Order: sequence, then C-alpha cells, then structure tokens
Amino acid sequence: MSINNGIIVLLVGSLLAACSSTESVISERSQQRWDALIKGELEKAYEFYTDAFKATTPPEIFKRKTQGAGLWSKAQVQKVQCEAERCRVDVKVTVSLKMRGLNQPVETSDIVRETWVKNGWFSDWRYVKE
Repeated sequence: MSINNGIIVLLVGSLLAACSSTESVISERSQQRWDALIKGELEKAYEFYTDAFKATTPPEIFKRKTQGAGLWSKAQVQKVQCEAERCRVDVKVTVSLKMRGLNQPVETSDIVRETWVKNGWFSDWRYVKE
C-alpha cells in the first residue's frame, strides 16, 4: 500500500469513528432531554434547545406550553442518523393513560422524529423544535 493510500484509509477511518461518536453523543443528549421531560424537570429539558429557540421562548412560556409531562411514561432513542451538522433522531415515546373502569393505565407508543444541530465548531449539539 502506498503512503497516499494509507493516509486515505486513516482519514476514512477517522471520519467513520467521528460519525459513530457523534451519533452516540446525540443519542445520549436526546435521551437526557426525554428523561427530564418525563420527570417533569422542564428547566433541565429547556437547556437542550437551541439558543434561537431560547431567545424567542422564555422558560415560563416553555413550561406553560409543554404538553405531555405526566402522560409520558417512557422514551427510548431508537436510531440516530447524522449528516454534517444535522442529525435525525427517532425516539419511541410511550404514553400512559388512565381509563375509567380499568385498573391499569393503557399504554401506547409512537416514534417521534427529532432534529439536532450543531452551530459552529465549538458548539454542542442542540435540539431544534420544529
């Protein structure tokens, strides 16, 4: 193998490792945001949003408009796909509803699609509310 081919192999390997690392970071951050939402820790969940969102939506309004806290019982990141500075995350969210006449809550799940972005070299990954 020539030196040029060796360098190319190293670069491709580094890029693949970076993608894998990015996807695990996004998976962790998304899970942390959902864990905070489920626990009703809206101040903590708010910190995962972009600066642009926070500039237009103060924490008090965010808390008032966040619907689902108390109904969400589980959330689990299913898949993360990244392209450059933008990632798509599929999260399986479970809602528990108490129904009259039933002893146990009824659970239903659906996949929620999220977008996470990184703005700038030194930025961390942030959730984009769409």
